[in-house]
Amino acid sequence: MEQGRAICALTMGRYTTAYTSLLARLVEVEILRKHAADQERTDPVQNRHEVNALCRGAIVLLCAHLEAFIRELGDVALGRLYERAVPRRKLAPQLYYYMSKDILDEVKDTSQPTKLADKLFWFLDNDAAMWGRKGPLPGPVPAERFNKGFASPAYKKIQRYFKRFGYSGYRNDLAVILKGDYSTTTNMVDHLVDIRNKIAHGDTTATETPADIKEMVHIVRRFCAVSDGAFASWFKREMCCIR
Repeated sequence: MEQGRAICALTMGRYTTAYTSLLARLVEVEILRKHAADQERTDPVQNRHEVNALCRGAIVLLCAHLEAFIRELGDVALGRLYERAVPRRKLAPQLYYYMSKDILDEVKDTSQPTKLADKLFWFLDNDAAMWGRKGPLPGPVPAERFNKGFASPAYKKIQRYFKRFGYSGYRNDLAVILKGDYSTTTNMVDHLVDIRNKIAHGDTTATETPADIKEMVHIVRRFCAVSDGAFASWFKREMCCIR
């Protein structure tokens, strides 16, 4: 706990609150990894099942924390749009779509006149006031509805999530910042998600060693730091500051 608070204090101002929260949550991944490494050093054969369980748990947690970071970064951005009274003329059209995607998809898939009218009345009663190009948003964007559909932090899905805000240059920005480490970093993100999915579907052989997980955490942490900085810089240029 003390370690988490110290990390947050060091990163305040430089990163968004989403990234500082991620660093605090990664502490529990490191606890599992260190315990697995200790057990492996003590007796790798006798303790192999415990090491395996600890490593699998660390992988699942790491993937969950990566997903939570992306969602929280989006939540911070959505909240600031309302708090800073950002003019709606600055908002990307797709942001409106994802804000109301659930009801718009229902309208698109409905042909029966009465049901269609009911859904349109629901949209007019609940969302219509948000749809406009003049002045600031009249209320906060519903983050839970906006984030719906983002369920896996695979790299391409993270790219698509940022495009909901209008940030289409994320891939290029990441490549410029990471340079020669771009492929290694993004491949590791996808590798993490792949292993997590195998574990979730009952693959008992899906795991990594404590040493591999240490490297994985390092790369994922850097990926999140760079993504946080790139998204925050773009958001500041286009709309408002979120750090």
